[in-house]
Amino acid sequence: MRDKYKIFMSEKYNSHYAYLERIIPSFFKKVGLNWEDNKGIIVAHGDKCYGYKSKWEKAGIPFHKGVAIYLLTYCRPFSLEVRQTWTGWVAPEDWVIDNFSRFSKFLKD
Repeated sequence: MRDKYKIFMSEKYNSHYAYLERIIPSFFKKVGLNWEDNKGIIVAHGDKCYGYKSKWEKAGIPFHKGVAIYLLTYCRPFSLEVRQTWTGWVAPEDWVIDNFSRFSKFLKD
């Protein structure tokens, strides 16, 4: 998995930011969000994920896709499912793992 990820990032994109800039507008649309309302999200929150990279990779989640899903945690209605919720704390990095299959079908390589 790790070698495939390195090849993907080196051949197509020089960082997860380049991947996000390309796919996030259509990804947000596919999950029911308006991209125009969230344009600054990549710059505002794209750097917060480096601490989750190894945990996501151990769970089989490529970092660039994990970041794309993580950005959903800042947008309603998904923001209601993570961090401080009605049922208690839900860690964002765990929410990404738990919801990867829910959203990965909307992400392109």
